[in-house]
Amino acid sequence: MKHYQTVKVPATTTQVVEKVTCDLCGAVIKRKRCEADEVQIKHITGSSYPEGGRGEEVQVDMCGNCFDTKLVPWLRTQGADPKPQEWEW
Repeated sequence: MKHYQTVKVPATTTQVVEKVTCDLCGAVIKRKRCEADEVQIKHITGSSYPEGGRGEEVQVDMCGNCFDTKLVPWLRTQGADPKPQEWEW
């Protein structure tokens, strides 16, 4: 869940993400500059054309711990077999 704060910008105000919390356990999801530990879950539907498009995106904010301890075991009960893969840039 994204928590917003109102920030003054000269002649206007805008909302910026103050922090992100896990939708399941409520833990603050911290981002560190040189470390990767993020979960991205979203479903995008709609239409896209060269001149524009429109649709809907459903997104879940989840910490790595809930992914490992809640989502992966549930996926396995549904017949999926999530497998870790190494990566490098």
